[in-house]
Amino acid sequence: MTTGTARTTIRLAAAGTLLATVALTGGTALAETGETAAGIPRNFLLHEPQARKPVKYPGEETWTISDRLGANLGINPCGLRRPADRGRVAMRTVDYRAPEHHSGEQLVVYRSTAAARGAMAGLLGQVERCARVKYENTVTRTWADPVRAGDHAVRITLQGYDAKGVRPVVGGQRAVVVREGRAVAIYVLAGEYGRVRASDFTRQLKDARKMAAKICSLRGVC
Repeated sequence: MTTGTARTTIRLAAAGTLLATVALTGGTALAETGETAAGIPRNFLLHEPQARKPVKYPGEETWTISDRLGANLGINPCGLRRPADRGRVAMRTVDYRAPEHHSGEQLVVYRSTAAARGAMAGLLGQVERCARVKYENTVTRTWADPVRAGDHAVRITLQGYDAKGVRPVVGGQRAVVVREGRAVAIYVLAGEYGRVRASDFTRQLKDARKMAAKICSLRGVC
């Protein structure tokens, strides 16, 4: 029997989408490189305190925290096998998975504002290069829209469509990416999306704005 999680995974794959790659285990997995990345205090990410608590349903939901500097960005429109951005000095990824649902929070600190701008430019370049990707009998369409947050922010939509790229099918991602100073934060939700609505981004935009304000408490980042 195919579980709800498996069905979602299949649908997302069929839509050509890729989630942030993080190893999952039961309960909460702590950071691979210790609990504090250089320059990012413990529990600095918005959902990190919750991620460190025991889950209510261990067989169905999982939180993961990783400080792995070489992880892919949490939104990856072209399905890059390795990150293309340069100049990272600290990174933390908080990941939550449950049946029919995935959410991710990620903060990347770069060595300079120029490097952070380059990371944003590279991500938007992916959006343009992979605006329409055919996968078997579906098409994944990807686009970005500007939003007001931090120094520079966009919301990114990945949505699966039928073979003609017209009728929405189940499977997609909704992300908000914000740069503040020399840091970039990513908030993404993935699940059984269909027609794209502005309300799909409400939670991510709220988190992005909150983190953009919080980032400047990190010494030298803004």
